[in-house]
Amino acid sequence: MTKPVFIPLDETARQAVTMAGLTSHSEVTEPEAARKHAQGSALIFVTSQIDAGLPERLQHYKGRKILLFPDPEENKGLAETLLKSDLVLIPVRVESLARLSFSQAVKSLETLFVELSPDDFNLGEEDIFDVLRPHLFHRFYHAEGRHLREAVLRMAHRIRSLRHKESVAYTLRVPAQTPLYSLDEALDVLEVALPPDKPLLFAIRFENKSDNTRISALVGSPFHLRSDLQSRIDAQPTYLGKTAVIVESFAFREIDEKRMAELCRDNGIEPEDADRLYDLVYVRADETAELIRKLREARTAQEREEMVAQALSEGFIDVKILEELTHLFGLSPHTILARAETLKAQGGANA
Repeated sequence: MTKPVFIPLDETARQAVTMAGLTSHSEVTEPEAARKHAQGSALIFVTSQIDAGLPERLQHYKGRKILLFPDPEENKGLAETLLKSDLVLIPVRVESLARLSFSQAVKSLETLFVELSPDDFNLGEEDIFDVLRPHLFHRFYHAEGRHLREAVLRMAHRIRSLRHKESVAYTLRVPAQTPLYSLDEALDVLEVALPPDKPLLFAIRFENKSDNTRISALVGSPFHLRSDLQSRIDAQPTYLGKTAVIVESFAFREIDEKRMAELCRDNGIEPEDADRLYDLVYVRADETAELIRKLREARTAQEREEMVAQALSEGFIDVKILEELTHLFGLSPHTILARAETLKAQGGANA
């Protein structure tokens, strides 16, 4: 197994590597000491400040080289210069706290390389550097949930929505008691999200101290610019679909609250609806998935209408979600609205 060697190039990067809480399976060293490492090491340089001359300064190091650096965003000249180098490039979207953003990327990358227990295993390309290649930009995406199925479906949807994918490395960090048949189903779902001719790697890591499933996807793309968010919004035929694209971009930290409000305004979407959808899908994801599961398992339309009316009367969904559910399951919105009013009235009387 290739040993990851983390090399912080500045003080912010050094603090981020410390915050990541790396295991004894990794090494942290200074730039000068890293020059002595053998060819088989993976040298992972971490910097909070990037410039066009950095690739040339790193070319004398032996081994395979990975660079974690601030996402150059719209700086096309810098991006093109970096893409010409022999470095494996992992841009990091820097939020308000640069150290936190980098520490999350550092830990995710270590988990991809390092097996933490005898039960951990890797699937896919034999060499991780068949997936992590120069001349691509690799970006991290994350999903988390109490249930493996919901977390996997969320991640698969995210990966499918990316227009250009040249490789994907998934890391699934699952509770130790997760059955193998569930993992097999999860891998099938994630694999479908990538074209069959592209390099793919799965790293499965079993955790004793967590009840949650956490998935990271390191996606390689030949383009340095993000997909055109407005064109994705325009491609959606429904109000809810357009809202979902904006909310998803916010949830995955592609845009901030101010930009989300601007996109809502420009596309005729009420900001309150976006907040509501974010709450349903990302804050209360498990509860929403449970409602959908019950609706699918219900035997009659009457049972489904009663469930939706109950959710509507309790304020769990609003009329726009109601429209989507009635369309999806072929229900009567008038029946549901009337029943919801009755349930509200009964609740008020009981109070």
